[in-house]
Amino acid sequence: MMAFFFKLRDTGEPPRATKLSDHWHPPQFSKIYDPHDRQTRVAMLITSPEPLFDADAQDFHRRIDALVTEINRITRYKWTSQEAAQAASLFPAHPSKGFLAILEHGSNGSYATRNQQIKAYYAFDGKRIGRLEPRGMIVDHNEADMCLTV
Repeated sequence: MMAFFFKLRDTGEPPRATKLSDHWHPPQFSKIYDPHDRQTRVAMLITSPEPLFDADAQDFHRRIDALVTEINRITRYKWTSQEAAQAASLFPAHPSKGFLAILEHGSNGSYATRNQQIKAYYAFDGKRIGRLEPRGMIVDHNEADMCLTV
């Protein structure tokens, strides 16, 4: 009985927003094909109406750590695994080899901002999201886009 008071129970509800994720749009789930490694993954896309980071800022790494922690928090919810399992059942001829969480800020022509993405790869067995599969903070950017893979 005491454990009930000290351990929060994950009932399968969507994750609550925090101060950091308060303005983010709700996650959307689908299957995507990655031509680089020729694998199909279940993807969770979260969009932010605000820029995610400033690569030239002094607190860049602290900001990235906070964003990655928030992505990981959302990924760990039972609700996220349930939604990912439903998305995995789409197109059964193409089984999913993993899970990809994408946090993105898309540029809007009127604001002329750069597209920004943070990607995090996870193990996935078709029902539950597993551990983070680190990619070593790969930065891929050009004039219009910046993508950071953790």
